[in-house]
Amino acid sequence: MKLVTWNASMRFRDKIDNIIPYNADILVIPECEAPEKWRGKNHLKAINQFLWFGDNLNKGIGILNLNDAFNIKLHPSYNKDFRYIIPLIVTGKQDFLLFAIWSQFTKSRFDSYIGQIFLALKYYEALLKEPCIIAGDWNSNKIFDHIKRVGTHSDVIDFLGKINIRSTYHHLFNEEQGLESQPTHYFRKSKSIPFHIDFIFASEILLKQVRNFEIGTYDEWISFSDHMPIFMELNSELGD
Repeated sequence: MKLVTWNASMRFRDKIDNIIPYNADILVIPECEAPEKWRGKNHLKAINQFLWFGDNLNKGIGILNLNDAFNIKLHPSYNKDFRYIIPLIVTGKQDFLLFAIWSQFTKSRFDSYIGQIFLALKYYEALLKEPCIIAGDWNSNKIFDHIKRVGTHSDVIDFLGKINIRSTYHHLFNEEQGLESQPTHYFRKSKSIPFHIDFIFASEILLKQVRNFEIGTYDEWISFSDHMPIFMELNSELGD
């Protein structure tokens, strides 16, 4: 199973051709336009399912299923108050819960960005006992812990760690939170201002299945977005 998450910086319909060659099964795309904006695009034929959430048709979060061997549906526990942390049920070759994330600023700085993730994961805590993947643009890193929130980045890491859910990147590359050597975002597209704010977290049982994990490079992707795509491949079945 191949999953890609990428904040495409809008107009994903004009950029999907750059992702298609990776033969991903599931895409989590923050800053993706709604399906209504894709009229007349041949790419729609390759999309088995297109789930979208947002308040602006030009800029929401899209979850695209490109493989009819999988089925994705919204979890009945979904609470739209958390913007945007979307719980989804994935069934098929492999069953798991997928939390698609594009964390947002709210009316209160105190519960914005990582605060939204902290509150949402607390709310969905019972679901996290199932095999799950948490993927997307978190707009967060340990280096921002000094900003007063309802929960910090480190609080979220600790909370997830206690239930054996960890960052795939940090698990594989043996790097500490806040000391990442591979950026996922370049502020204002400047190579001199890198951050690591996009993540794929996974339950321990899924981490053991990771076959490949990559972060796109600046030179290849910066013309399309200030965020780099993250590619993850799992063995197709438990125990492979």
